Amino acid sequence: MIDFEAIVIDGAFPADVRGRLVAQTRAQRARIDGQGLTDAVVVEGSIGRDARAIGGAALPLLAAFAPDHDVLFKD
Repeated sequence: MIDFEAIVIDGAFPADVRGRLVAQTRAQRARIDGQGLTDAVVVEGSIGRDARAIGGAALPLLAAFAPDHDVLFKD
């Protein structure tokens, strides 16, 4: 199990599909025993099909200018 603060669901599919995915993820997440874990919020993303490209483009910027260079590459 990975302990994280948010689950962002986004991608190149229709908004109604994304909404159903978020609802189902919330429902399934509620069934998991999360004792000792951060209560992660499940949210809809808003970038859509460009999310992968924007995330990839951000990597060199974060690597060059982030105060903690290990933030992207933790084990």
